[in-house]
Amino acid sequence: MKRLTMRSMVAAAIVVLAAGSASAQTLKAEIPFAFRVGNAMMVPGSYQLQLSATGHEHFLVFRNSDTRASAAAQFQAGDVPKAWKARGTATIAFECSGARCSLLNMWTGSGNTMGYDFHSPAHRPGGETRMTEIRMSVVKAD
Repeated sequence: MKRLTMRSMVAAAIVVLAAGSASAQTLKAEIPFAFRVGNAMMVPGSYQLQLSATGHEHFLVFRNSDTRASAAAQFQAGDVPKAWKARGTATIAFECSGARCSLLNMWTGSGNTMGYDFHSPAHRPGGETRMTEIRMSVVKAD
């Protein structure tokens, strides 16, 4: 039990440090399909993404550049796929089943050793699922 508690505390500390170091960074993604973020459905378009923290909860906030609609999803620390590390480019992935796509995971790019995993709702049984990756760019500060 002590081992589980210690691992949980270490994982929480890593998430806090990573979110704090990346919180000033804003990413841009062109997402060509409708997708789910938490309980919100988002339309295709250009999005700005920013990591944010409130107390002990950590979120990725999506903001549509055209409609100004926004949504947030909680994340937890995760592994970065080797292919993403090799490219060194910030990447976001969605799990899709038919026309339904949900946020799955993200990496902010080289310099960050940790990825971010999101809860993805269960898709209908029997449906073929696929993963769709989108590369992101860093928004330059004004």
